[in-house]
Order: sequence, then C-alpha cells, then structure tokens
Amino acid sequence: MIDWLWQLDVGLARLINDTWSNPAFDAVLYTMADFKRLMLPLIIILGAIAVWGRFRGRLFLVTMLLALVLGDAGTNWTFKRNVNRPRPNESVDNLRIYSDGEWQRSKARPVEKGRSFTSGHACNNMALAVAGTAVFGLSAAWWLWPWAIVMGYSRIYTADHFPSDILGSWVVAIIYTLLIMRGMQWAWDYWAPSRFPELYRAHPRLFLWGSPETPPASTSKSENACIPSDSPYPAHRDV
Repeated sequence: MIDWLWQLDVGLARLINDTWSNPAFDAVLYTMADFKRLMLPLIIILGAIAVWGRFRGRLFLVTMLLALVLGDAGTNWTFKRNVNRPRPNESVDNLRIYSDGEWQRSKARPVEKGRSFTSGHACNNMALAVAGTAVFGLSAAWWLWPWAIVMGYSRIYTADHFPSDILGSWVVAIIYTLLIMRGMQWAWDYWAPSRFPELYRAHPRLFLWGSPETPPASTSKSENACIPSDSPYPAHRDV
C-alpha cells in the first residue's frame, strides 16, 4: 500500500513537473516559487496595509506574523526535522529542475537532511487565505484561495515538493491558523475590555468571516430579549 502511494506521488509529480510543462509555466511558476522575486512587492503591500489598513488591516498583519512565528518557524520546521523527507529533486531521477540559469534534469542522491514535508510556501500561503477570509470576509479575500493553490502547484512544478507534501501542508496550515486565531480571540476577550474598552466595544469579535461588524444601533426592548446572555454585544437600554 505504501509503495502504491509512493508511485502515485511520483507519477503526479512527473505529470506536473514534466508532461504538463511549457514555456509560459516555466516563467510564471518559477517566479512564484522564488520568494526573493516577490520580496519587493510584498514589502510594499505590507507597508500599505500597516499605514492605511486601519484596525482590520493591522489585525491581519498581526495574525500573519503569529502564523509565521508559530506556524512556519515553529510547526513547519518541527515537521521538516522529524519527517526528514527528501525533496523530489533529491530522490527522483530525471525531473526538470532550474539551476545555473537553465532547466536541467535531476539525479537522485542521498541527502543528510530532507526538507520536503512540510512546504513553507504552501503553509504560509494557505495561512494567508484562511486569515484573510477570517478578517475581511470571503467576498474580499476570495482571490487568496486560488493564489494559495497556484503557489502550491508551483512548488510541485519546480520539483521542490511532492503533491502529498502540498496537500498535507495545506491541512497543517489550516489547523494551526485556526488555533492561532482562537487563541487571539481568547486573549482579546480577556485583556481588551479592561485595557482597550472603546476598541473592544467597537470590535468585540476579531474574526468575522464576512458577518457584520456590530449589531444594528437601534434595538428595541423586545429585541433585547433575543440577545443571549453570553453575547459580546451589550443590550440596548432606553434612557
């Protein structure tokens, strides 16, 4: 059974890396897989969010910072060190790899430290999609999901990861991002009411998933009865 899964993984990797390759994919997907090429536009976008993003934009940045520290530097590298799986370009012959300015063919060789699972690119971009949707809603952040999928595909295309590495990395990233956001909401509910009361009243829920920020301003007495006792929104009182 394990051998069958291995053959399936290698077969899909060859299909994506070689059979479906073309010059347009070579240019676009290699650029996406090379983080250094994306560094400058990423810095510009993050700077703009920090300056003009207001509460939700800065919340998004904090969430991603925690995902990078706890998820990428923590969870991902824990998996990499313990799973110790060689990359496709290290363990499979005759895959297309880009080296020294041209596409060449891989040659399987023993490696001391395998770093194929998990994929940092796949995890970070899936965390980006989950956090973006939680903070801004799907209607605003929908494009982050195809971006995460294409980014994961690019890592298979460049023979840096197997398809199973990417699928597993997406699952890992979704889990740790949801846990991070749960912890952030707990900390917000615990400290913000006393330390930032006005900000907490304006934003009792950090992650809205597209739902309204606050309930309607005018709420009748009969409507107050429908508000559960544990609701973060205060009941309206007639003066």
